[in-house]
Amino acid sequence: MASSSSSSSPGFSIHTLSFPDAPDEPCAVLVDNRVVPHLPVPRSPARPTPLGEDGTPCFEIRSAGPDKGLGMFATRHIPIGGQILVEHPTILTPGKVPLPPEARTAAYRGLSAALPQHRRDGLHAMANCRGPEECTTEEGIAWTNALDLDLDLPDGIETEAREYGGVFLLLNRANHSCGPNAAHKWDLASFSTTLYALRPIAPGEEITIIYTDPLQARDKRRAHLFSHYRFMCQCPFCTLPPPLIAESDAARADLRDWRHTRPNFPGWATDLCRADDFVLHSHMEALALIEREGLQGMASPFVREVCLCWAMLGEVEQFKEWAEKLERLSDVRDPLMAREVRRWLEDPPLRLPKWGWRKKQRMQTRKKAAEETPPSPEAYYSPLLF
Repeated sequence: MASSSSSSSPGFSIHTLSFPDAPDEPCAVLVDNRVVPHLPVPRSPARPTPLGEDGTPCFEIRSAGPDKGLGMFATRHIPIGGQILVEHPTILTPGKVPLPPEARTAAYRGLSAALPQHRRDGLHAMANCRGPEECTTEEGIAWTNALDLDLDLPDGIETEAREYGGVFLLLNRANHSCGPNAAHKWDLASFSTTLYALRPIAPGEEITIIYTDPLQARDKRRAHLFSHYRFMCQCPFCTLPPPLIAESDAARADLRDWRHTRPNFPGWATDLCRADDFVLHSHMEALALIEREGLQGMASPFVREVCLCWAMLGEVEQFKEWAEKLERLSDVRDPLMAREVRRWLEDPPLRLPKWGWRKKQRMQTRKKAAEETPPSPEAYYSPLLF
């Protein structure tokens, strides 16, 4: 990664980052000077965006309908866990820029000016929900589109200087849904974000992500979206009939607290007083709610524990079925987990130390009980012959 810098405003400076895997797609960074010595240096190239046999990506950007602007749509089937897009940010900005109005204007305009013309044109074509009475166009675009990015800065840096957001020319075309079919994962090592499918996406289907906490009630989600992005959510999960909205709100509230209030694997694994399906039954119920509410992004922890339950019970086929699901869900979101699951699948009884533990304990308990059962009284007497 190469970089250059220029002065901006007191306390802030502008840096331009370029990437070997995308030399024509630099990123302009407005950075607090306290952070400059700690700006991360990418250690690896980004994954390429997957292309089909015809050399095109699996999505297109086109109109999403009246009052929705542009959107991202699938051009072919995308499987669960399938990569849709890998992209470097175009600009990176602090969460807070405590400067006087004129200095802020200069900072954001300088940030835009640091980009080559084609990147600048793309940036200026992005949505802007802020009016000119609030801020400049450049700042409005940043506030409307920036996604939180973790730069892994040292703990000693003050909190207000640690928060950064990135704007992506393609990824930010994905509109919001309260039941999104895609999610994005930031990779600091390559300074890129990967957009991937949370469930199968059909050709022509809009690709959506989440802009707010999906576990809040419908009215709170809508209020947050209107406050921050100036639109009233009309996704299928927000336009249900009132009785179904109430059911949806209750389901999401349950899911928010589920792992803290319901059975979990660690508490069940070695507790033979609990039924063997104790956690499985609870997690299947949670996964059914997740499916109904379109919240597949929170399925992985439940799927992982279902895998481990089947491992403790020594059921090979059920374990493999759920492990393969976990691998697909984890490929982008948690590559280390995906690698571990692939290792499990090589030889489950060998790779999982407590494979079949509960089954073995049940068998030993039954055997011991049988051995300790006193003989019937008849065993002590000869049968009468008359």
